[in-house]
Amino acid sequence: MIEISIMLDEGTIVFYYVALFAIYSFLGWIIEAVYRSVTQKKFVNAGFLYGPFIPLYGIGAAFILILQNVFSTWHILPRFLIFGLALTTLEYTVGFLSEKTFKMTLWDYSESKLNLNGRVCLQFSICWTALALIFVTLIHPVALSAITKLNAVYIEIAAVTFVIYCFTDFVFSVIFITEFQKKIAYLYNEYFNLSNIEIEKIFDSFQRLLNAFPDLNKYINKNINNNIKRIVSSFLKSIQDKIIEEINGRRPFEYEYYETIQDIHGHEEFIKLKDYFHHNSSIYDHVQEVAYLSYRICKYLKLDHRSATRGAILHDFFLYDWRDHDEPDLHRKKFHGVEHPAIALTNAKKHFSVNEIEEDIIKKHMWPLTFVPPRYKESFVVSFIDKYVSSKEFIDEFRKRRKRRNTHKKNMRSKKPINSRI
Repeated sequence: MIEISIMLDEGTIVFYYVALFAIYSFLGWIIEAVYRSVTQKKFVNAGFLYGPFIPLYGIGAAFILILQNVFSTWHILPRFLIFGLALTTLEYTVGFLSEKTFKMTLWDYSESKLNLNGRVCLQFSICWTALALIFVTLIHPVALSAITKLNAVYIEIAAVTFVIYCFTDFVFSVIFITEFQKKIAYLYNEYFNLSNIEIEKIFDSFQRLLNAFPDLNKYINKNINNNIKRIVSSFLKSIQDKIIEEINGRRPFEYEYYETIQDIHGHEEFIKLKDYFHHNSSIYDHVQEVAYLSYRICKYLKLDHRSATRGAILHDFFLYDWRDHDEPDLHRKKFHGVEHPAIALTNAKKHFSVNEIEEDIIKKHMWPLTFVPPRYKESFVVSFIDKYVSSKEFIDEFRKRRKRRNTHKKNMRSKKPINSRI
């Protein structure tokens, strides 16, 4: 900040500051766009604004330049620790304010180790510190040298244009995110009254925002799943004992259910799922339970229960141990939770006829782990049922293990040592 004050007169200095802010906001957009595009395997226009600027990076750059001047005499190590702390504090503050203002989480580090309220985490704080080092040693000196050589008139025009554009973009972006909230609330209240085409149009209208902030998928998932949970829980409560009897084989499944999956459940490749463990049973048993519950619930909700049933029974059609996998099924370094829907879909298409709804169910049953939300109501129902059944299986297995452990401890305590009578 001091060096630019020396190089320029007071009448034009503010325009150069704005120009530098614009440059660093643009560079921030490039960083985020590249990161999002690589992780999502498609081009993503990152950031809150429509245009190629992320002002948070410009603000961060200003913070770093101010701190660089204040602590210029300090050793490099504590100086960059301060930079990292300042950028982490900035990220936390912006995250906190966005949550309070818009009532939603734009980013969430809750699943990362050493995070603080999901707004910041150690991993990205280290990245910000490294970025600050690159910025003060490489980027800023080059940008400053280049910009001070430009004609002041051009800089003034560019700065004024940027301010006007940025303000306009910000206003429209706020309006857009407000509309996003309204549409999510509308989906929440009218979900089962809307057609699949209407739901798809609503999702398509805010796809850019979901690409820029993938954690918003969790926000949508929470709202819609709460609605599904309310309806499904009421349904399950009324017929739970009957369904459990049917699943456990004490009473036969409905003929329509068997007719729907007739070509699948007896297929030689599909039967191989019996050889692979899921949570407390085989994958074969798991998908049968998810499929039958999806069948009963979608029929109750007057949805396409046939497609829901077939998509559900094929949703985990992968033939490997997800706890210990490797080529040719799935490389050990790849995350099963994200990768297996595509594998299941490939296997399903290889052996069976799959329609659009069934494909969407298989491909997106792990949403919001997968970035793109489901297109159909049937997909949301199956996704919810899969999580419900998986959670129930996990809890049942945990209880069994705890019971066995307690029984073992009790037996050990009941056994007296040989020398106890001596």
